[in-house]
Amino acid sequence: MKILNVNARFPGSVNDMYIWNHSILKDTMTGIGRQHPNEFYLLGDSGYALRPWLQIPLANPEPGPQEQYNQALIRTRCVIERCIGLLKMRFRCLLKHRVLHYKPTTASKIINACAVLHNICVTNNIVAIHEDDHYPEIEIEIFNQIDEGGRERKYIDNENNT
Repeated sequence: MKILNVNARFPGSVNDMYIWNHSILKDTMTGIGRQHPNEFYLLGDSGYALRPWLQIPLANPEPGPQEQYNQALIRTRCVIERCIGLLKMRFRCLLKHRVLHYKPTTASKIINACAVLHNICVTNNIVAIHEDDHYPEIEIEIFNQIDEGGRERKYIDNENNT
């Protein structure tokens, strides 16, 4: 599940249609759609406008072919959602509750870098680390040594300042 296009130029609160209308991908797909009609399709949700090359779910599908069309669209979109979930699992700074506290241009670069690194991981079959994986516990003795080191530092500081 590689990421083929990223548009991280806008903050998360911006409407999807606004982002879409200002994207290079829209212009690219419009051109491809004219040159190669009925050969390439982009899938969107009901928030997007139907175009010959941009397919969205039917609002009230009839049982049969229309319902099957919607189900096929939903299954394909699930792959996209899984890809986004995997990206966020690999790079937890992208999770909703972990807001990137940077200028928008820097946050955009971080998101683009995460997408590139994700694709490198996919190409090289690097498995994402799952949240429920267990890591070896750090020895309590190490923390005790740190505490002792801190106490010694305070002692030395007090001795030198008296």
